[in-house]
Amino acid sequence: MKKLLFLFFLLPIVGCIGPVKELERQIQDVYFDSGLDNTPEPLPEDFENKVQINQSWLKEFGILPGYAEIVFKEDLIFFITEDGVFTKLSQDTGDVLFSKKIDSKIKTGLFSDLDNYFFFTDERNFLTKIDENGNLIWSTKLPNSLNLKPFFYNNQIIFKYINNSIESFDISTGLSLWSYTRQNPPLSINVQSPITVVNDILYSGFPGGKVVIIEPETGSFLTELTLSRPKGVTEIDRTNDVAGDLGIVDSSLYASSYNGEITAFDRASGSKIWSRKISSYHGIATDNINLVVAHENDSIYNFDLKSGKTIWKNNDLSYRKISRPLIFNDYLLSIDYLGVLHIIDLVEGERVGVHRFGKDLQELIDFGESMSIQNSLNTTKMYKFEDFVYILLNHQKIIKIQVNE
Repeated sequence: MKKLLFLFFLLPIVGCIGPVKELERQIQDVYFDSGLDNTPEPLPEDFENKVQINQSWLKEFGILPGYAEIVFKEDLIFFITEDGVFTKLSQDTGDVLFSKKIDSKIKTGLFSDLDNYFFFTDERNFLTKIDENGNLIWSTKLPNSLNLKPFFYNNQIIFKYINNSIESFDISTGLSLWSYTRQNPPLSINVQSPITVVNDILYSGFPGGKVVIIEPETGSFLTELTLSRPKGVTEIDRTNDVAGDLGIVDSSLYASSYNGEITAFDRASGSKIWSRKISSYHGIATDNINLVVAHENDSIYNFDLKSGKTIWKNNDLSYRKISRPLIFNDYLLSIDYLGVLHIIDLVEGERVGVHRFGKDLQELIDFGESMSIQNSLNTTKMYKFEDFVYILLNHQKIIKIQVNE
């Protein structure tokens, strides 16, 4: 009955994306064929924004790779498309200032450090370094593929591969410097925890509810922290992977896991400060004041950093397949499965803004062909740079917005 009601609600706007059959198939694929999903919380009717949302520009380009990043440098934006078009944009207008075709099928990228050099990987698993004009500096073969943004540390670019091994390369030469490998549990989800380096210590989450701590200069293993022990009879029940971003605020480390907990650790001693039972794919978002976690059902929590007590909980976006929340000034931003932007006040936890970039369903988020956990996540990217937010939508559109009171 829920299926019929939901589809009936959407039929009046079917003309935006095509025939009724296609709409039904897309909604069925995104929602009702997955055991993780329930009926999404509906959008509010006649909602009046309490904030100003100014859309400066929206530009559409060739398809960016499956794991894409855009790079900001001064007043410019850089990216590379899946078919190898290296592009430079004006941040002010979104106009293309420079482009060059590179003879590669791009798999991940673009990545960059503080210098004007850029990195990407291709379908052959070659890591390539180019300059700001797209000229080749070096290229080296990687032993595995990756779905995460690397971390730049001193003269290193550090990767975490899809098998959760970590390898560091010299930025100047492309030579491998060190690697770290650990055994994975029998079953894990395909949502990884990125690398972060703080105070010359590398942290990253792993399957089995672990956070590994490494000395990044040499790759030496220092210790590991355990969020919670796997529980349950089946391997699926026992899946307990640290997923999404870690949070580090002063002397505390915060991590969350799928099918597990969010836990605060003392970074010096490794002892637990507090923990809460909550399951999350997106991990931690923090501005050193707020500690925001999106539950796997898309409810959003804000926890007290010191005690772990719930400051507020927002259910407005439940089951709307939201993207990883972004903290921007006094607000929390997220994109739902229809490509609708939602803005939540960080103090009260109240939704204060809703913005559509196109007609309803016109921006239906592409979750990929496979309905694995990884591909059913909304991986829309949002970036904050100076006073603006930039959104990479459906691997093809870049949108610049500003949010004001």
